[in-house]
Order: sequence, then C-alpha cells, then structure tokens
Amino acid sequence: MTDTQTQTTTADRTRQLLGSRFAYTHFAGLTLALTYVLMLLGAYTSAIGAGLSCPDWPTCYGTWVPFLHPRVIANAPYSAIQIFAEWAHRGLAMLVGVFILGTTLGAWRFRREHRIVTWSATLALAVLPVQVALGRFTVTALLEPIVVTAHLGAAIIIVLALTVTTVSAWLYDHSLT
Repeated sequence: MTDTQTQTTTADRTRQLLGSRFAYTHFAGLTLALTYVLMLLGAYTSAIGAGLSCPDWPTCYGTWVPFLHPRVIANAPYSAIQIFAEWAHRGLAMLVGVFILGTTLGAWRFRREHRIVTWSATLALAVLPVQVALGRFTVTALLEPIVVTAHLGAAIIIVLALTVTTVSAWLYDHSLT
C-alpha cells in the first residue's frame, strides 16, 4: 500500500468514525427530546383528568386503537380528546422505549471507551421496565398518588440519565474538533 492510499484509508476511517459519533449524539439528543415531550404529554393527560380514560392496560377499551371503534368512544365516560391524550401518551411511550434501547445500544457500540456515556444510557434503559410497570400500576391502582409520584420520579431519572448521555457525548465530539 502506498502512503497516499494509507492516508486516504485513514481519512476515510476517521470520517466514518466521526460521522458515527456525531450521528450518535444527534440520536441521543432526539431520544432526550422525545422523552421530555412524553413527560409533557403525561402532565397534560393528568391535567385534563384523562389519567384513567383508557381503563385497561396495555390496551384501551380492549383494543389497540380505540378510534377504529366509534361505539367505544361514544359510550366512554371520557371525551374523545381525553381518550386520545392517554392513548397518545402510551403510544409515544412505546416509541420512546425503542429510542432508549437504541441510544443504549449505540452507546455501547460507539462510546464504549466513554464510561459516563455508556453507563448513563444503561441507567436509562435499566429504569425503563420499572417505568413501564409504574405506568401500568398508575392505571390499575386508579391513580394512587404514591404510584403517580413514583411514575414521575422514574421519568425524571430517565430524563436525567439521557441528559448526561447526550451532553457527555456532545462534549466529547466537540473536543475532537
């Protein structure tokens, strides 16, 4: 291999590595933003009195999409907006869960040498099943205040862990330039 080929190959590897790292930072930032939006949607759902508008879990009135069943909405003791808010909160929570998993896998793939990134992402993922269980208990325990508070507390731990993940990855990326 000539020196020119070696330099080109090294430059290509560096670009790929930096591209992966910057892409990871953006993905982690998106996960953080979606998690925050999920928390806001949860607060909105609670504020409009819609915390029990889907009385079962994980489905809503025994179906995944209650709006495909007009009789369900018409006979429900809640408004369509209340049902939509709770249903959307659950749907966004599933999406955010996938993003948290992706952020953690990406941390271990691209940031293995940066313990704060990998472990903070792993913390977010470790708390996720607890958060899901608390979400379920929020409904099945009929909004028991201690359960609702624990659900919010777990969400705060997740958002803090994702903040550490994103900021640490971003700081590392910017120390490269």
